[in-house]
Amino acid sequence: MIHRENFFALLEGEPYERVPIWLMGFENEDAGRRLVPEYEMPRCFAHNPEDEDYPWDRVPDDERERILNYNRALRKPIVVAGWGANMPLGHGGPGEFKFRLAEKKENERILVCETGAKRIVRKNPHFYRDYDYPLATTADVDNLRLPDPREKARYKGFDEDIAFFREAGYATGANLNGFFSGPHYFCIDYQEFLMSLLIDPDNSKRLIDLVGEWNIAAAEEVLARGAECIVLCDDLGSSDNLLISPELYEAWILPWHTKLCDLAHEHGAYVHLHSHGNINKILPLVLSAGVDMLDPFDIYESMDLVAFLSEYGEGRTVPVGGLHKFFFEWERDKQNEYLTGLFARANKAGRWMFMDTGGIPEGTSKETFDFLINRLDELAEL
Repeated sequence: MIHRENFFALLEGEPYERVPIWLMGFENEDAGRRLVPEYEMPRCFAHNPEDEDYPWDRVPDDERERILNYNRALRKPIVVAGWGANMPLGHGGPGEFKFRLAEKKENERILVCETGAKRIVRKNPHFYRDYDYPLATTADVDNLRLPDPREKARYKGFDEDIAFFREAGYATGANLNGFFSGPHYFCIDYQEFLMSLLIDPDNSKRLIDLVGEWNIAAAEEVLARGAECIVLCDDLGSSDNLLISPELYEAWILPWHTKLCDLAHEHGAYVHLHSHGNINKILPLVLSAGVDMLDPFDIYESMDLVAFLSEYGEGRTVPVGGLHKFFFEWERDKQNEYLTGLFARANKAGRWMFMDTGGIPEGTSKETFDFLINRLDELAEL
């Protein structure tokens, strides 16, 4: 089977040949280029532009080939279309608010989002922080100006990229802003947003709904142009607990998740929900939305992939993940023992996909990266 056939067979509960390996990517651009020197990596590596602003246009032929190299290097079965969108999980492309390059220094660059928020990105070590949001409080929500999600120029060449990567044998996808995380990623300070959920619920819900309406419009556009999977980055938890109460999730976020899933399924497409954190308290609600894939299932955050399969394995949702947060800090014997045990237990329990928890860390050695890829090649075969 080619990548896309194997990927979709697993999702549909049909016979498949190997456990799909879907790595989130690399913590930063330099780590990716250093760890896979045998492949020519994409020039536009991240959703945060390094050297020049990304256009709304199809990806050039030579960059398309480098994107395929990236997938070959990581054994990744899906290409997410859009400039810089395939390399990180859940970020970049026309379905997410875009950043432009405003200032660049040797190890630092400043970017400005379409919403007006700013982002500082640093190297050596890798670090980024968002600031100067367009909203000081949710009471300012009427002043928020979002780009037009229906603007045709925004999706120029997107359908061509989808067709190219599909023909190359890969599943194809598009990233989308989170319904819960989108507001505090791009519109308002994180802590201010969380406080506002309690002290200004009316305006907080209005902000969520504004982003939600934008997201659904963008999803309709990318699905109409052939995207086969929506990748939604919408973190709902910390390592210990939820970031939002079950009641608020059910009332404010679940309806948007459900609407997105229904829309995707009407187009014959799938939804991959990325949500870090311990979200066990709302798992039944999340599953009721109809998500097809859920990640990252990190045991460190009390998200047990094998336990999920035992309880929910007969349902629609395929768990994606399995790697421990501190895997890259372990000795080789412990790494090997963990991977071997994970695949043995998960394969016995049901359908799943392998994923890391946050990208390959910048300090990872070439030897460790090669060990991971080679061992995954061995273990993924059924």
